[in-house]
Amino acid sequence: MVSAGGTQQFMASVTGSSNTAVQWQVNNVAGGTSATGTISTSGLYTAPPVTMTMQVMVTAVSSADSTKTASAAVTVSPLPIGSVVISPATATLAAGGTQQFTATVSGENNNSVTWSVDGVNGGNNTVGTVSSSGLYTAPSAAGAHTVTATSVADTSKSASAAVSIISLTVSPTMVSLAPNSPQQFTATVQGTNNTGVTWSVNGVAGGNNMVGTITSAGFYNAPGTPGSYTVMATSAALPSYTVNAAVTVTLAPPGTVAVLTYRNDDVRDGANTNETTLTLSNVNAQQFGKLFTLPVDAQVYAQPLYVPNVTVAGVQHNVLFVATENDTVYAYDADGLSGQPLWERHLDTPLQINDDEGISPLLGITSTPVIDPTTGVMYVVTDGTQNGSQVYLLHALSIATGGEMYGGPVAVTGTVPGTGYDSQNGQITLERSCYQRNGLALDVASNGIYISFGHCSHGWILSYDKASLQQTGIVNMTPDGGGGGLWGGAPSIDDSTGDLYIISGVDLDDPPPDYNDSALRLGTDLSVLDYFEPSNETYLSDNDVDFGSGGAIILPDNPSQYPHELIGGGKDGRIFVMNRDNLGGFGMTNNVIQTVQTGTQQNDNIFSTPTFWNGSIYYHCAHDVAKQYYWYPSTGLLSTSPVSQGTIVYGGHGANSSLSANGTSDGILWELDTTNASSGGAAILHAYNAVNLAQELYNSTQAGNRDTAGAAVKFTVPTVADGRVYIGTATEVDVYGLLPQ
Repeated sequence: MVSAGGTQQFMASVTGSSNTAVQWQVNNVAGGTSATGTISTSGLYTAPPVTMTMQVMVTAVSSADSTKTASAAVTVSPLPIGSVVISPATATLAAGGTQQFTATVSGENNNSVTWSVDGVNGGNNTVGTVSSSGLYTAPSAAGAHTVTATSVADTSKSASAAVSIISLTVSPTMVSLAPNSPQQFTATVQGTNNTGVTWSVNGVAGGNNMVGTITSAGFYNAPGTPGSYTVMATSAALPSYTVNAAVTVTLAPPGTVAVLTYRNDDVRDGANTNETTLTLSNVNAQQFGKLFTLPVDAQVYAQPLYVPNVTVAGVQHNVLFVATENDTVYAYDADGLSGQPLWERHLDTPLQINDDEGISPLLGITSTPVIDPTTGVMYVVTDGTQNGSQVYLLHALSIATGGEMYGGPVAVTGTVPGTGYDSQNGQITLERSCYQRNGLALDVASNGIYISFGHCSHGWILSYDKASLQQTGIVNMTPDGGGGGLWGGAPSIDDSTGDLYIISGVDLDDPPPDYNDSALRLGTDLSVLDYFEPSNETYLSDNDVDFGSGGAIILPDNPSQYPHELIGGGKDGRIFVMNRDNLGGFGMTNNVIQTVQTGTQQNDNIFSTPTFWNGSIYYHCAHDVAKQYYWYPSTGLLSTSPVSQGTIVYGGHGANSSLSANGTSDGILWELDTTNASSGGAAILHAYNAVNLAQELYNSTQAGNRDTAGAAVKFTVPTVADGRVYIGTATEVDVYGLLPQ
């Protein structure tokens, strides 16, 4: 016997079949009715509210053989006069969902009831509301509540129903993916009936090859056909509760520009002159901003590299390559079609470091890698620990898979003859205290990879064959003394001869002749072919005024009497225009074509490689504004004062700029203000009109928090390619471009 509104659990056993499931009926109706009572799929019978005794039949029907049944007679007895019965007695609802409750008062002429939730008449937004007709609306938060019906005729008589509220969310809610690429979805279920979710795509449980497949853990693989799809998470406790995520599968637009090396090309001019998307008219805070962020595991000192139209796991992507101080290299879809790396390689165990100059707490990959487009191989040097020993390693990675190529990695080390203070038995070996900060260089004339070192007792360059990874050359800037560290930029390469050009700094007082504070011309075998050393090198050395605090660029051939020129400058702010055919050596006067003074400080000015575009040279010194100098090809000389300059002073070390343009039009100078790097403040991306630097087009503070970048890292260089600007920070890679309209 069951009282009106009461429940009874039934059990059924099936023998002789592996399928033991049953279907439940009340009076031959599957699931029952409100008049006869209802029964759940698990056999829980709920009696209806009745005013007189009633008998019903509960039947279990074998799912394997519907001719096999078993039944139980149930007597439903009315409650005492005045008793209140509420139906249903329990309910599970989605947050914000509704449930109609009914209440019956036995034997009373007045059957009216008043409704409350958790003791609150009519309820409220926190516990849910209930109308005078018993329609309950759940609150927006998960939880457990009680809906009560109280007899108007006798307020001592009431009945209550237990309500469980479930909240379900899915992340991400919207994503764009390349064909056949993966995406992890996460469902968060809150509430007392949290039994997880089931996943489907376009209503198909688990999906299929046409719409994409999804695992029970929410890992989705997109189909190969572009289109719009819906990933659905359904509450297992409440199958009517489903939350959707929108998936757009699209082919990435084919890229046209590759950034394979530090500052775009072998001459290191920092210019992308094939940018057709970003223009002077659309780079502004209304149309341009941060599009998405890519996670990384440590500081990003290396410039991000970009290769369009790379096939990864059978799918074509425009790919962004990012290297971190945790000795990790990431390959990301550069268009943001997936927030997960296409591949990721942790190459080594970095050193623990707390450098007051900024690299902290890990020292791993500091220099910009270089990519060989003919083979699809990226070369990168890690600084780390293996088998308990510190070691520099040269890796050759497939850009498609991240796998090691050519039997790599190989240890980077070497010894040269020398009598310097740290020599042993007339030999000097590459020190473990060095930083490998200069970008790697790939010389097409020699097929060599050139690796530079500084921040130690000497400056070093070592070369390795790109295919065999065997060492082919080594040079020490000061083998019989000290100093000559290689700090900024990357070696510039004259592709017609294979000669390399680099500027050294100073760490120790080592008087000439040596290669402290020198611009050097090196052969592919790293023999020193020529050099220039400023006449006041002793002063520079005594006062730590590095010539090589910045890098040098090779200018285009010109019709002047000096057809082959090199430009670079250092901490004292002198821009040297040098003759690559005769750099000038060392003398009591500066034997160069021209010297132009820039900067505002006595000894801390240039810490960057200049940018060159359309006859203009751009510098942004420490504690100064961006400045544009004009270069006259007919004479080979620079304007002696800026032809335009910005209005925003950067602290710290000024900026390493990049430039985008569509040929000779729409020139935009891109810079990162990293003044706040030492305090952990955000990097600020700036864009200036390249022919009028006083016109700032955009900066990443103009739209409030919308465009805020990650924590600043000094010396970082923006990468501009195919309508996007990519910047590395201490915490992430931020991607900027035209905003969706």
